[in-house]
Amino acid sequence: MVLLTTAFAAILGLATASPLLATDLTKRGQNTCTVDSFANTTTFVLKEYQVDTVKNGSTTQTIATMSVENPGSGDTYRLFQIPITTGGGTWSVCRAGPEPLPSQLVRCQYLIERPSHTIGFRFQWYCGSSTDAGKLVLFDATVVGELPTEVCVARDGTGGVTQSCALPATPLPLEVENIYWEDADTATS
Repeated sequence: MVLLTTAFAAILGLATASPLLATDLTKRGQNTCTVDSFANTTTFVLKEYQVDTVKNGSTTQTIATMSVENPGSGDTYRLFQIPITTGGGTWSVCRAGPEPLPSQLVRCQYLIERPSHTIGFRFQWYCGSSTDAGKLVLFDATVVGELPTEVCVARDGTGGVTQSCALPATPLPLEVENIYWEDADTATS
């Protein structure tokens, strides 16, 4: 079920984003969607998934490269070699790896729960208003899918990578649990 509502749920602690003007996004080529773009959106699509175990001396870190397509905006959010946790069932804030997080995103959270085979994302992004071309709308979506059993291979340690895991097949649909939106002016005030 998709919930589309103008009453915005502040599930990610809003009101910390810098105010933007619609012209700012147009200049950056990111004013690509409106509220109407999401009327029939029921899934986002996981298009890339790779989880690597990296050893650096006595420290071991898990990093992931994942790409998620947002069909409503036409954007693909690529999270490149971001440090992750893969257990515990808690949502974690996306942290940049060697490249910055996608500029379209205002906020990003992920959930990778290997034991329960769950993967999810919470994204916030700006789009243009369908009623006023000079206004922006702040969107917030939670998408979740079933994580298939990963195919993992041992690596030789080049670059510190000792294991690399991928999905047997992509793309993978991620069901939209909810999409909320509100006027960007009220979200940042």
